[in-house]
Amino acid sequence: MATNDRMTKTQRREEARRQAAELRAKQEREQRRNKIVGIALVAVAVLAVAVGIFLLVKQNLDSKKAPTALPPAPAVADVQVPSAGDSDLVGIPVSKQGVGVRAAEEAVVIEVYMDLICPACAGFEQLQAAELEALLDPETGRDDVTVVYHVVATLDRFSLGTNYSARAANALSVVADKSPEHFLPFMAALFDAQPKENTSGLKDERIAELAQGAGVPASVTDLFTVTADFKGSPKRLFIPWTAAVTATLPSEDGRVVTPTILVNGQPWTDWSAISASDMVKTILGEDIGDLDDGEQ
Repeated sequence: MATNDRMTKTQRREEARRQAAELRAKQEREQRRNKIVGIALVAVAVLAVAVGIFLLVKQNLDSKKAPTALPPAPAVADVQVPSAGDSDLVGIPVSKQGVGVRAAEEAVVIEVYMDLICPACAGFEQLQAAELEALLDPETGRDDVTVVYHVVATLDRFSLGTNYSARAANALSVVADKSPEHFLPFMAALFDAQPKENTSGLKDERIAELAQGAGVPASVTDLFTVTADFKGSPKRLFIPWTAAVTATLPSEDGRVVTPTILVNGQPWTDWSAISASDMVKTILGEDIGDLDDGEQ
């Protein structure tokens, strides 16, 4: 090929045109390639979003369809009741006299319906646990207050098919049966370690660790996964009891809500603003400003 020095003006012009045409062709190829890559990346992104939406919808549908560990609601007379349980109250009563014992001079009955994966139930525990403990203190508590804990399992669908609500309720019932003095500490530990909704919840081993950390003997935590036959269907020991308790949860316009707090049978809806001790004093017509000896 002739060098530029030896090219005529016409040849140089043609060479420049040829080089410009090659440059344009290269640029067009790169633009087509970039366009194809861009389209592919957009397609991948759209597909990823679609897959994400599909999995989210499927997860929500699966959580709603997730089977519950509870059998059809049985009659209390047909189930094993924890030794600290009350078949009339269908719950675990606690008073100054201890777990499983109603107050000697009972004038106020506070009923607490709670699901152990329910965030609002944990909120009630955080706000009112110390107040209730003061009312129930063996030495300085009140002789006229009984607190009844109804541990329900209405939110199993929020534990991705692992039935955490029912498993945790069963474990707490086992403790109420075999180690009732650890019932309240274990319940507090479960709320402190409460898993988020729409997760798989705590594993049985972790539930047992929390119980043992609250003082429950290993011989008792070994019973958390023990099953008993319930009308031909193997269930954990106190799953039938949990089903019976859950069936007593009052409804609001056909909906069940946790926590549901009743005081002498009436809803206590302002528990986030009024302390349990003040509420008791108000019901009994006592001066809220005057504290009995030893009350906090």
